Amino acid sequence: MLSSQDLSSFVAGPNRPELEFLVVCKDNPVFQSVAAAIHQVKGRLNCAPSAATARDYVSWRKVDGIVIDMNLPGAVEVIRRVRGGNPNRFSAVFACIGSSPETQVAIGAGANFVLHRPLLPDKIARVLAAAADMMVAEKRHHLRYPLMVPVELRMKEREVESTMSNLSEGGMAIWSLYYYRPGSAIQFAFEIPFGGLVRGDGEVAWTNADGLAGIKFRSLCDQASAHLSAWIARRNPEN
Repeated sequence: MLSSQDLSSFVAGPNRPELEFLVVCKDNPVFQSVAAAIHQVKGRLNCAPSAATARDYVSWRKVDGIVIDMNLPGAVEVIRRVRGGNPNRFSAVFACIGSSPETQVAIGAGANFVLHRPLLPDKIARVLAAAADMMVAEKRHHLRYPLMVPVELRMKEREVESTMSNLSEGGMAIWSLYYYRPGSAIQFAFEIPFGGLVRGDGEVAWTNADGLAGIKFRSLCDQASAHLSAWIARRNPEN
């Protein structure tokens, strides 16, 4: 468990990016405690008061951590939806529980951490801070940059051209008229402006009803990794 000094060091850490959280809860005392904890770690707070709202939110917007009250109807389904294939597939999930049996249910659904009642802000903040390194690493690896360029895709024998929406070190989002099943293997190729050709193999991580799909990079060919890293470095001169 982190001490108060450790928590202060986390908050004041150099060049630490702001973490964004989604709180899935309709119990006001629980929400107030979690909100106070997120404020302590200097995070950004978003709220979903129902399972349906949460499922819609995580289907299109990336967050670093999801804090969910397991007393909320549909909570387990929300966690399973997160892990099943959407932009938050690798986000940290914190489950607020009240009894030991709930722990196994939450972990089995895909939660990374459990928060035991009573939910006190200081206690929650220490758990969030303890998980911060994982969240920061994931955030930096998947920091997205808007980029609209043509992308050539190949899945089995089908070749199609789509348009990129954004690009990160670990993958990209694309617009396409075709549906791609999450988990499917896919080959891709695109040109980075003033940066060279990027080719490789990937996996469809998530899709949504608006024609967007997320592609996670599995391997990059030739000089693709160098081209991608150099392009991202130019977007982040302070790094």
